[in-house]
Amino acid sequence: MSEVLRASMPRDVHSAGLDLVDLCRWDLAVARTKGELLQRVFTLAERRAAESRSAPGTPHERLLGKAFGVKEGVVKAVGGLPMDTAFKDIEVDAVPGRPTWPVRLHGELERWADHHGVEMVGGAHDLGDDMAAAWAVARTPAAPEGGTP
Repeated sequence: MSEVLRASMPRDVHSAGLDLVDLCRWDLAVARTKGELLQRVFTLAERRAAESRSAPGTPHERLLGKAFGVKEGVVKAVGGLPMDTAFKDIEVDAVPGRPTWPVRLHGELERWADHHGVEMVGGAHDLGDDMAAAWAVARTPAAPEGGTP
C-alpha cells in the first residue's frame, strides 16, 4: 500500500469492502428462487430479525438485500471467501436506522479476524432508485473505557 494511501486511512481500519445493491434485481432473485436464496445465504436468526425489524410497508427481503451487500463487502475486505466457507459464516445484525451494524464471523473468517486482531462492522445506505450502498470494515476493536486497544 502506498504511503499516501496509508496516511489517509484511519489507523483503526485494516481493510474495507463496498458493494452496490440493486434492490430490484435482488427482489427478482428472491422471487425466482422462491425464497431458497434467503435460506442459503442467511441464518434463521438473520431472517427472523429482518422480519421483525423491517419498516412497515417494506418487505423484509429488502433489509436482507442490504445485509447481503454487507456480506459481499466482508468478502472484499478479507480478500475473498475462503474455501469451505459460506455466506452464513457472515452474520449481519441489520438494524434499520443504525449507522453501523455488528457483523459476526464464523469458521475460517473468524480465524482470519482473530489472526489480524480485527472486528468487522458494516452498514447500508439507501441511494434512491432502488439502489443501496453497503459496506464492511475490518477494524481494530475499540479500547475499553480507560484501557488501551
